[in-house]
Amino acid sequence: MRARSLHLPAIARAAAFALVAIAMIAAVLHFHGQSSRVGAQRTKAATAGDPLAAELKRCELIAEQAKDDPACEAAWARNRRRFFTYAPSPRRAAQPKTNGR
Repeated sequence: MRARSLHLPAIARAAAFALVAIAMIAAVLHFHGQSSRVGAQRTKAATAGDPLAAELKRCELIAEQAKDDPACEAAWARNRRRFFTYAPSPRRAAQPKTNGR
């Protein structure tokens, strides 16, 4: 009987898996670094034009001390009001009511 010392299909399969794994790791590292840079740019742009966003960022930076800061409590209340209040859309409010006939 003749013994095969190298099983080429198995070696090729292992090499392919290794290349796919390396490509996935490289993609994750690339996009992770890119997302942190984009996030920092978005934060700077948002806080530059919005005083509420700047105040919320300040409160985020002072962390535990923010719970006792009245300015932070007011900023959080304004932020909650901005997102959790209902205002009918102007288009819907301008439509005349009909009897359904």
